Amino acid sequence: MFNKLIAAGLTAIVTSGLITLISYIAAVLDGIYDDNDVYFSVIDLFLIYTLSSFPIILISGILVDFFVKRIIPFFPVNRNIFLLKATVYVVFGGMVALIFLLPNHEGNYTFSNFSFLLLALSISGLSAFFYFWISLQLKRRKSHIS
Repeated sequence: MFNKLIAAGLTAIVTSGLITLISYIAAVLDGIYDDNDVYFSVIDLFLIYTLSSFPIILISGILVDFFVKRIIPFFPVNRNIFLLKATVYVVFGGMVALIFLLPNHEGNYTFSNFSFLLLALSISGLSAFFYFWISLQLKRRKSHIS
């Protein structure tokens, strides 16, 4: 369980950094920020994103770990087990994003919001892959130490 907490924490930091960077670039391109407010706003956004994404990543990571442990025994063991697990994590990350996004859209998604939806699904899938990769590295490191 401690490894899952570390993996979720590191994934939250990486995902928050990515989201903060994207929102900062978008704000600079739109000319929203003044020179004095930029650094404080970026640090505040990073902390808010990290604290709010950590529980979501932890809970969804535990759920997908449980799901993967139940579905993987049905497949023969071969080289592509890493690819299969990574795909399941990315798909599940996208489903978690849809669960959070679709109830809040109030029926007014148009093609102008499609880029936001695609970006949100991409970030959530990438975040799920980071969680999978970090937890795999922690598991390998633990097995090498023991």
